Amino acid sequence: MLDELKQFLKQPNWRRQHGWRRGVWQMMNRLGLTGLHMLPMSRRWVDIHRTRMPLAGLDPAHANLKIVQLSDLHYSPVVSQRYLIQFVRWVNELEPDLVVVTGDLITGGYRYADRIATILAHLTTKLGVICTLGNHDYSVYGKSHPAESDRRGDYLEKSLKDRGLIVLRNEVHYVGGAGVARPLAIVGLDDEWTGNIDPAKAWAGVDPTLPIVCLNHNPINTRELMGYPWQWMLAGHTHGRQLATSRLGKRFNSHRRREFTHGYYPVDGRHL
Repeated sequence: MLDELKQFLKQPNWRRQHGWRRGVWQMMNRLGLTGLHMLPMSRRWVDIHRTRMPLAGLDPAHANLKIVQLSDLHYSPVVSQRYLIQFVRWVNELEPDLVVVTGDLITGGYRYADRIATILAHLTTKLGVICTLGNHDYSVYGKSHPAESDRRGDYLEKSLKDRGLIVLRNEVHYVGGAGVARPLAIVGLDDEWTGNIDPAKAWAGVDPTLPIVCLNHNPINTRELMGYPWQWMLAGHTHGRQLATSRLGKRFNSHRRREFTHGYYPVDGRHL
């Protein structure tokens, strides 16, 4: 019986257990314990969500473009290399045209910068891997120690670029290719919590008539960014956590919007 339990934890048939998986996850949400995803029982609780992305002005050559988003990998002592490598394998099986990683690649520490860059370098795509940074990529320093915070962010950026990955920090990257007359614009914002976000700089010179996808680690400022011409925003940060929308969470976090916690949201005619 013990062997059967071990085998179940390694390779469970999740399709038959979707109901109780949802129940366990909702309980973890209410208690603010979604960080326990690294436990052995939960390591294969991975859902791949497929979403059609209508984009006005999209070049016909990009009609079947496949973008895969990853976020909040948090490589650290509690999120192992083996745990993360499985995601690289699964993403590669999807045969993406483009992969975007929307921040919190690590939970801090210089040594993990090189390691996560090496892992992500094994992603196979046609058009590259684009990374933006999140609050944990600057370690715990944030606005209180901007010099050290920037040093850590710069080091992670260098590690990623040295391995051929694209890093956007308030910048735009144009996705073209053979037969593409009008490129897809990917605008990558820097982190909001550290104060490094600069949307005016990111959108400077960007043709607003192009199809634009915005990469923004923390969706807390979605409505504040409505003045900029994006059609889709891909974000992370929340870990699907709904604690901030509970009565207790609102009491301690009443100063900012936190209604965007997981999944898809239509926002005033746009897509989050």
